[in-house]
Amino acid sequence: MPSESTSPPVRIERLADPLDAQVRALLGDLTELEQDHYAHPRQTRTQIDATMPPLSATFTGENHILVARDEAGGALGVCWCVIFDPGTGLEAEVAELVVAPDARNRGIATELLAAARDLLIRRRVTFACVWTRDANPAAMAAYRRAGFATTDQTVLTWLPLVDRA
Repeated sequence: MPSESTSPPVRIERLADPLDAQVRALLGDLTELEQDHYAHPRQTRTQIDATMPPLSATFTGENHILVARDEAGGALGVCWCVIFDPGTGLEAEVAELVVAPDARNRGIATELLAAARDLLIRRRVTFACVWTRDANPAAMAAYRRAGFATTDQTVLTWLPLVDRA
């Protein structure tokens, strides 16, 4: 694994093409792998790819998709932030964070989250959250490095698709 000082340069940019095949593939990989951890009906990779909408219109709110690219323009990672106003000021969610397996351990998640944090500060977001699993230590470490912390609140969820199964 290369150290950060010898790794090729990475640039972080806003997604320009909502149909970018490399970014969609990274998000499809994440969706496919995460199914193992949740009680939702499973989809095949073909179903995931066929139902993935253009990346600019998935979440309600301001969608900011940050992409880490290598020198040749290849997508190495994605950080998708959504900013919205529930009536009490701007809030945000880091909706997705994924780094390609062969690009991990190079600080790319840290760079993506730093860019996301800069965006949220510029937009004067008053509350930001991220959902992840305790059993994902790499994600937990990246989010903690970016300033996210566990809260004393309990989050309860309802999964209507599971109730209908």
